[in-house]
Amino acid sequence: MNKKLIFILLGLGYSLGLQAWWDAGHMVTAMIAYEKLTPKARAKVDSLTKVLARDYPQVNHFIVTGPWPDDLKADGVRAYDTWHYTDIPYNVDGVALPPKPEVDAVWAVNQSLSVLRSGQAKDLEKARFLSFLVHLVSDLHMPLHCTARFSHEHPGGDQGGNLFGLKGTWRNLHAMWDDGCGYLSSYADIRPYGQPKTPLTEAQIGRIRELSKDLMKEFPEKKLDDAEEMDPDFWALESYKLAIKNVYRGSKGKDDKGRTLYLQMGDEPNKAYLDQAQEVVRRQLVLSGYRLANLLNSLFG
Repeated sequence: MNKKLIFILLGLGYSLGLQAWWDAGHMVTAMIAYEKLTPKARAKVDSLTKVLARDYPQVNHFIVTGPWPDDLKADGVRAYDTWHYTDIPYNVDGVALPPKPEVDAVWAVNQSLSVLRSGQAKDLEKARFLSFLVHLVSDLHMPLHCTARFSHEHPGGDQGGNLFGLKGTWRNLHAMWDDGCGYLSSYADIRPYGQPKTPLTEAQIGRIRELSKDLMKEFPEKKLDDAEEMDPDFWALESYKLAIKNVYRGSKGKDDKGRTLYLQMGDEPNKAYLDQAQEVVRRQLVLSGYRLANLLNSLFG
């Protein structure tokens, strides 16, 4: 088997088990953006949401466009799998690295923007690429969608933490961060793409709205200097740095000699790790919403 094929198979294995945030996280990104849209931009995204709902009737609110691309994978549509992540290597052991794929989340954001700006694209295509844009902006703010840890143990990468096994509530590092390190756990029942696929109730939409308002109150846009940054390459690099500092090197506290203890494979995350991780989660969710709103207002507003 040649080296190129090996890397393709490694990437396929990565994509088969990969999501960024679970449904609630993507809907929070979308809701924060929705609350910040101009009236003109909101009217446009509402109209495109209705177009998507013709084929996907569970899409009864703009926020449901957020998790839609993950549901495509569940339906067996795998052509977009590599759109969901971009791996900036965290190479702890200096192993030989595979070539970086050209088609990744950053590429896909730019493609989505191109379709939404097009004067020729039909509304159906714009509706689909609007959903991809919502989803991918959120993806790029989940740190483990912007890096993989390369080591002697995992020379092909740890698949964004999927191979970093844990004990306790979450099976691995990626799953824990998908769940917002516990911050989003109580919203796991809000699943428009469960079985059966069901439109959200007003009460469920209200829960996501209240959570989003709490986050915006904690992190007002005017206090986030980089909230207007609209470069997806910047977002990816930002998330990569967070992955190193707060994910792979997230502190569990100090030992009896005052040395920092870091999360290791096979550990059960403790309160100290989860507390600092949830602060990162909250800030990243807010940033993704503000930045998505700025993108959509520039496109439609």
